[in-house]
Amino acid sequence: MNKSDIIDYLKNKIPDYSCEEKLNKHVFQFSIHAYPLAKKGELHPFIENLVNALCEIEQAVPGYAKKTINWISTIKKAQFEQVIQILGEIIVLRKLVSIATPGSITLEPTAAPNEKNPEFRVKVDDKFLAIEVKTASLFEFSIQRQTGLQITAQFNKLDYELLRKTGKIVNSRSLKVKDYLVSAEEKFQQYKQKEEFKDDLRLLFIIWDDYINEPLSALANPNCGLLTDNSFYQDSRFGNVDGVILIRHIHQFFRNLQYGELVHYGLEGVQDSFDYVNPAITPVYIKNPLGRKIPNKIVEKLSALRMFNHELPAKEIQYTTEIPVAEYQYTDFIDWQRGISVSGIYTLPEELKNKIISYFVEMPSSEIPISYRDISLFDNMSIGREYSHLLEECSPEEIEERLFESIDNLIRIRQSLSKKWVDDVDKETKRRSDLDTKFKSIFLRISSLGLNEECPCGSEKLFSDCCQDKIRLFNYTHYYDL
Repeated sequence: MNKSDIIDYLKNKIPDYSCEEKLNKHVFQFSIHAYPLAKKGELHPFIENLVNALCEIEQAVPGYAKKTINWISTIKKAQFEQVIQILGEIIVLRKLVSIATPGSITLEPTAAPNEKNPEFRVKVDDKFLAIEVKTASLFEFSIQRQTGLQITAQFNKLDYELLRKTGKIVNSRSLKVKDYLVSAEEKFQQYKQKEEFKDDLRLLFIIWDDYINEPLSALANPNCGLLTDNSFYQDSRFGNVDGVILIRHIHQFFRNLQYGELVHYGLEGVQDSFDYVNPAITPVYIKNPLGRKIPNKIVEKLSALRMFNHELPAKEIQYTTEIPVAEYQYTDFIDWQRGISVSGIYTLPEELKNKIISYFVEMPSSEIPISYRDISLFDNMSIGREYSHLLEECSPEEIEERLFESIDNLIRIRQSLSKKWVDDVDKETKRRSDLDTKFKSIFLRISSLGLNEECPCGSEKLFSDCCQDKIRLFNYTHYYDL
């Protein structure tokens, strides 16, 4: 299938607005059938990106585009996050196609009939990789997470109860990450039973949204991370998973689908919602200390940044990110009332740790206006690292006071930035409102078109002979309604 074939097939498989039975049936309905009428035949930006990705994959894996469109078309609108999960697989496969040995990609490779299997097998630099992809369901959770205090690590019972006194707390999604590892472990265990597959390197890709600190904390927080000696889940060390790649991307799908836009993080040229590589929000690779080494060259070809120095003994593993921003730091909890996160709480002496926790519990509310639902904006304080520095710089009697001064200073900085966040959101909200008004006006005009007028899709046919029937029962609500 070429690009034109893929577009036509997609239009035929996604229900239009021609009869009552088809209304409100699919998350792509507006972008496939209504949007092009308002834009004189242009594809919706999201659909353009999707078609381009499918077309690239199709050249390397014939039949993939049709198979995937068929799969997507069967998912009802109410289950739209299942579509997002498929999109996660598409971005990973698109990347694999760009680096793979030609003809080496196998979809759903199985060791034996009816056995569990990973998504892909691919050869890169003379090494075969088995790839499992998990895309998180976070749409409802994204509404909850910025309410009060979010716990992003596994706390002991006493500390958890103390934090719970803050009132509204949101627990981490670490159990979801654990489930992904358990599933991948089972699949890879069965997969490697086949002689041909036993030496394949095995990678789990986890597609998350902008809050990449959540899965990073679940995997690598030294106090409890699933890929550390102190794992909160001692039933398994996931020895069949050689490493995990985290991709910070789900919010880009929703932004592009709802508003035709992408988050560019201040960098120009970021335009494609199906390219998981973004100069400002790179994927990250976390090695499983019990797994085999993935060659550096392969990690680089996957555009992933290594997050840890595993040359050190397990108990001395250091956090060595090259990205000095809060989202790429493992966290213990985030105080959304003040816009800061804290990490390294369990590296402190017990008495000081308890004072820090009590400080956040008892501090008067000073809520920073929530900026974006889907963009992670907070500062991180590595309190353990700060404590280590203070041990070298000042006397033991001064440490506690200096530590709290650092916390207060960080809170003041975040508060000073809050006005800019709110201003940015106000501008974004106005732009979206203007776009909504514009589209409403366009569709009012389309609804009043006579049958003998030219179709607005740009086909140069009469409206009655072109799009009139398929748009007949379309009722415009908002541009951004999924």
